[in-house]
Amino acid sequence: MPKQTPMIRTATLISIYFLFVTFLASAQVYPSGFSQERVANNISNPTVMAIASDGRIFVAQQQGILRVIKNGSLLTTPFITLSVNATGERGLIGIALDPDFATNHFVYLYYTLPDASRNRLSRFTANGDVAVPNSEVVVLDFDPLSTASNHNGGALAFGPDGKLYVAIGDNAKGSNAQDLDTYHGKILRINKDGSVPAGNPFTDGSEQKKRIWAYGMRNPYTIAFQPGTGKFYVNDVGQGSWEEVNDVTVGGKNYGWPSAEGMSTNPNYTNPVYYYGRGNGDGVGCAITGGTFFNPTTTQYPASYIGKYFIIEYCNNWINSFDPAVATPSRAAFATAISGNGVSITTGVDGNLYYLGRSAGALFKIVYNPAAVAPSITQQPSPVTVSQGETATFNVSVTGSSPLTYQWKRNNVNMEGATSATLTITNTPSAAAGNYKVTITNASGTVTSNEVPLTVLVNALPVASITTPDPSYLYVAGTSIAFAGTGTDAEDGILPASAFSWQINFHHDTHKHDQPAITGVKSGTWVVPDEGEVSSNVWYRLILTVTDSKGAKKKDSLDVHPKKSTLNFATVPAGLQLTLDGQPITTPASVVSVQGIKREVGIVSPQSFSGMDYQFTSWSQGGNAQQIITTPGTDASYTAHFEPVIVGTGDEFTVHGFNVYPNPVKESYLYLLVMAEEEQLTGLNITDPLYRQARKQEVNLQKGENRIPVYIGDLNDGLYALSLRLNGKVISKRVLIMR
Repeated sequence: MPKQTPMIRTATLISIYFLFVTFLASAQVYPSGFSQERVANNISNPTVMAIASDGRIFVAQQQGILRVIKNGSLLTTPFITLSVNATGERGLIGIALDPDFATNHFVYLYYTLPDASRNRLSRFTANGDVAVPNSEVVVLDFDPLSTASNHNGGALAFGPDGKLYVAIGDNAKGSNAQDLDTYHGKILRINKDGSVPAGNPFTDGSEQKKRIWAYGMRNPYTIAFQPGTGKFYVNDVGQGSWEEVNDVTVGGKNYGWPSAEGMSTNPNYTNPVYYYGRGNGDGVGCAITGGTFFNPTTTQYPASYIGKYFIIEYCNNWINSFDPAVATPSRAAFATAISGNGVSITTGVDGNLYYLGRSAGALFKIVYNPAAVAPSITQQPSPVTVSQGETATFNVSVTGSSPLTYQWKRNNVNMEGATSATLTITNTPSAAAGNYKVTITNASGTVTSNEVPLTVLVNALPVASITTPDPSYLYVAGTSIAFAGTGTDAEDGILPASAFSWQINFHHDTHKHDQPAITGVKSGTWVVPDEGEVSSNVWYRLILTVTDSKGAKKKDSLDVHPKKSTLNFATVPAGLQLTLDGQPITTPASVVSVQGIKREVGIVSPQSFSGMDYQFTSWSQGGNAQQIITTPGTDASYTAHFEPVIVGTGDEFTVHGFNVYPNPVKESYLYLLVMAEEEQLTGLNITDPLYRQARKQEVNLQKGENRIPVYIGDLNDGLYALSLRLNGKVISKRVLIMR
């Protein structure tokens, strides 16, 4: 529980203070789109809570009662009622659900024994929404308590290592925090049965010392682990100057109490990652009573909140956040004038923040419902021409508040069943020709698209095929590349050169440069531009369009990726000649520039951005006949190191961090090109214009350049934001899905 300030000495004064604060906090202030909902009332003196994977919320009441909130309702029958001493800050003050709770049903509780002799950690077994009678198993009894009833700590949490972490206050005696032979003022790391696990920082001495993970704590009332990273924060309630958030991920550290509070110049102490001082208003206060990493599996919150650490202040009734990935983070205001002296803020399985209002006796949920937005068309449907029997598809991209309803019309008549953003007509008959449009509606308005024609040709579509260049090669900027293709038609046979039209577009970042069309030729050459914009996120798209005698068109496209490449040799005998993929390479040379390295699976992956060994296919030396290497890796082969080098001096990775291509995307996958400073596990979030999460996935980055495929085949057409945490910052890109 939070400390008692000099102004709050007795139970009577505390009650008056709570009533006063509750009155002032009647009108919460949240960012636009956020609001607070009361989930349950009549929870007397709530202290902490834990949320099960099935959505049930277990709430501890200080007087020893554990309640269950299920499907938004507080159940009448308690999970369990313990006999406790609830004087001051004692009582039922800690809860954790076993990582395997869904199968073993274990609940761990931290409470003060009725005689106030000590605090105890026990395990109970659930049977549905109540505890199995007489199922208590004592895990650990902590050191005897003094007559002081405050600074009990009480926080419990399981780490990603499966160990149970326990936060214990100094029992109002500061020197306890530096004494390694007492549990007081410590963070413990124990096995589920209370025994000492391997990997603790102190391996000898007293039993207390062996269980200690960190020390120098005053009153660590709440703790939290970050999903995915395992980062471990302890929220330590301060005394006269500062409230602290401490990073306790690494064991064995001393956090300074009672000699240090807030920042210290003593090199023996570990300073907090964030701290705030005394005062009235937002960002200051008297007691930090909760903290949670906001890394939900799914959420309606805007992507900018994901990954932040939220803290709650007891006296001044505010919630702030900061970025745990930043070395010296700054607070961001979130909510003020919240209800009822908040404690135990937690991230729910539904992607919302929850907190307990102690003086309000209630559980609150913070939800995000942005203001309703009328539909707006971002991509109009395009005219379609198909041959009879082919598939015709119309698409429209729309932004606006959900739910959106669609109704396609043909010649201004509603089409039965045509009620989605995409209209697909299979085996198109000639009678389907006409004018098409779609009307989109939500609660805030209606919009109708442009009317576009469907032309149905009573002849077969031609066939277009690009035969050159080979997309499995890497090409160097400044070199000449040949292109060629074929075009055939069922009625016209082999199409003449006049039926051919080529478009070669230079793509990079989020846009492209259209090059002049090349018409009337079946083949030709073009030089890969050696521009300053050329980088690893550049490609050239060749588009071949062939048109038959009746005007039916068909396209084929191919992407070519330019990249300068070198082969770095170790010791190479003089006069050695090597052949790589049939291309002769003359040595000796320590570095050989290669203009067309074929990227074969198992040798160099199609988008490999890190060096790797390369096996040659043949060799000759000293006038000997060429020797074919049938088994790579034999003595007759030579190994070189393949190292792609970015052409040009583009520094977009240091500025933007990552890029997205293709954009717009018309297929089922898009790709991220990411430059990471170090190996890291991060998260990608895709949100629509209303900040609703459409996709979330973990991304395991290697140091250097990374190419990450992202499946978007099940997303509706439209504009999306892709957010990636990289190098301590959240970076966003916009991408248009248009199929």
